[in-house]
Order: sequence, then structure tokens, then C-alpha cells
Amino acid sequence: MNLKYLSRLLLGSVLLVTITACEITQGAPVVVTQKTQTLPDAETVMQTIEKVANWQVARTQYMPHVGRAQLGSESYGRWIQGAFYVGLTQLAERSPNPFYETWIGYVGEAHDWRMGKVKYFADDHVIGQMNLWYYNRHNNQAALVPVKEVFDWLIEQNPTNDLTFIAGRNADRLHNCQWRWCWADALFMAPPTLIALSNATGDQKYIEYAHKEFQATVDFLLDPKTGLMFRDSRYFDRKGKFDEQIFWSRGVGWVYAGIVNSLAQLPEDHQYRPYYENLYMDLTQSIIKLQKKDGSWPMSLLAGEKDPYPESSGTAFFTYGLLWGINQGLLSEKEYLPQILNAWTVLNNAVHPDGKFGWVQGVNDKPDVVAYDDSQLYGVGAFLLAGSQMYDFVSNNAISN
Repeated sequence: MNLKYLSRLLLGSVLLVTITACEITQGAPVVVTQKTQTLPDAETVMQTIEKVANWQVARTQYMPHVGRAQLGSESYGRWIQGAFYVGLTQLAERSPNPFYETWIGYVGEAHDWRMGKVKYFADDHVIGQMNLWYYNRHNNQAALVPVKEVFDWLIEQNPTNDLTFIAGRNADRLHNCQWRWCWADALFMAPPTLIALSNATGDQKYIEYAHKEFQATVDFLLDPKTGLMFRDSRYFDRKGKFDEQIFWSRGVGWVYAGIVNSLAQLPEDHQYRPYYENLYMDLTQSIIKLQKKDGSWPMSLLAGEKDPYPESSGTAFFTYGLLWGINQGLLSEKEYLPQILNAWTVLNNAVHPDGKFGWVQGVNDKPDVVAYDDSQLYGVGAFLLAGSQMYDFVSNNAISN
């Protein structure tokens, strides 16, 4: 990182701390009560998601609060930060404060808009969604080039590995399924990036590759009985602590949000759009009935009320997808809004007075424990996605009324 960009990053951090301090002293945490089912107003929603974003941006380079995941969390280009920046782009589109878009530009330029280190690995592709968002708004070729280089290389490799999960990026290529999308999270990380790249370049080979691999992953990991996605093949026969089959909330949330983000990039008349819309509708029907009474989704989706934790990252991804469906006219407001508002209550209750977003399960691949103080970048990204869709919904509601 050269001194020019470093100084700009430091200046941005100083400005952000000032903004954060002002918001902490001026605004109380939002409380949306489940009992009244009251719609928040657009200004309140924006204040809340900005407060959460401000807390997190001030800590992207120093994150001792995440414990053992600190090194990976502070590493630019990896999925942990990438998922946060996907959410931040959506806030930047809606906020009247230009800081967020400026910050994205600072961060990208400071790191030469590079992708993650492992060229074939889907988790290292999600940062490309930030690159392409910025490219589309500023015609910044420097943001486009690294994304195109990675995917041109990957498509040329054309991996055909079996999708049976054998972990380890140090394994030989033949036996490493992660050359392809053999885990649920990958459907959030890579496909929307490829589809956006097709839109940016006009080259349909990226959409074709994304669709081929997306279908392969769904065919392999979708459980026809429940309509849910296994996290990976290791969980086909695993049971949770309540003797339930394990379907991990955040894992299914990655898929749900990945479908939404892919649809958001596909043209309305694209031949593949019905496939993703059908997936979206089917998965919606599967997850909506699993919501707990408190408005959250259990970390192990089939554990139901036995799971006591109001985990926020999976709940945020589901809230995002449901709100997006209403905003796009795919879901009935009358049918789904009450459950969405219950979920929104849970998410707001996870926001600390200073803007920290809690109840986020740490880095994992299965259900575990979580606490109010637990926070992570990807959970914040999911909340920003959900909050941006809530902002659109209440803004449109105010106009129509």
C-alpha cells in the first residue's frame, strides 16, 4: 500500500470516528416492538443502518473483538470483509452521506482492487462484487480488470472436480472440491460476481459458467424432502444436538441471498431468470415456516424453539431476501410482512447503543453458540442488506400512502 492511499485511508478513519461519535450521542437505539407490528419510518431505518456501518468501518483494520478470527477478518479480499462490502455498497446507494461510496473507493484503490489470494476459491471472489459496483458507477477500469483476469483464468481451467466435500486448499487439485462450488456459502460469493461481470463486459461466457456451476451445486446440495440446502456433503447424514438433521441457518442464508443477488443482476428477459425465481420461491416456502416465535431463525433450522439463541446473521439474510421479494412484487406483503417485522425486531435488538451489531455467530460451518456481544463483518453486511431493503420498502410505503 503506498503512502498516498494510506494517508487517505487514515483520513477516512478519522472522519468516520467523528461521525460515529456524533451518532452515538445524538441517537438512541431503535426499538420496533413485536407486539405492535409497527412499520419503522425511513429516516429511522437509515439512521440505524448508518450507525451500524459507522461502527464497523471504523474497525475493519483492527478487530481484536473477533478473537481467533482476527487475522482473517482484517485481511482484505477474503470473504469475511467481502461480504461486508457487498452490504456497504447497498447502503452507499441509498444514504445521503457520500462518505460510504468514498470509503469504498479509498479501500479499493488502497489495495489495487485486487481479488482474494486463491484464484479458484469462491470465497475469494465475493470482493469482486464491490469492484464491479464501483466500476459501474465510476467507469473505473482498475476495479474491473482484476475481476476479469481471475474469472478468465478460472473458466479456462474449467474444473470438473467431484462436489463431495474434501476440505483443504492445500490438497492436490484433483481431490479438492473447492475448485468448484461444493459448499453452500459459495453461491453468495461467486455467482453474482460472474453475472455482474457479464453485464459489465457484455460477454455472456461469465453468466454461462455461473449458471452451469450454480445448477450443479443446487442439484448436489438441495434436500428434496425439506427444500433446504445442506452446507456441504459432510452434513448429508449429520444430526444436531436435538437429534435433528443439520441445516445451518447462515449456510441456507448464504444461498438465499446469493439467489437474490443473482436475480438482481440478471436482465428481466434473461432465459435463466425463471430458474432463479423458481428457486427463490421454493426456498422462501421452506424457510418461512421455520421462523421462531421471537422472530429469529434457529441456527439449526430444524431445531425450532429448542434453539434459544436469536442469531442475527442467518436472520438478517432471510429478512433481506423476504423484503427483496416484496419490493420486487414476488411475495405478498399481506402474507409475509408480519413475519418480516418480527425478524426486524430481532435485528434491531442486536444493535448495541454504540452501533455494534451483536448476536452474530462466529466463523463456522455449522450451528454453534452465540452471544449478544458476538459480532462479525459478514453479519454486519447481512444487516446492511436487510436494512437497505427495509429502507426501500418503508420509503415506497410512505410515497404510496
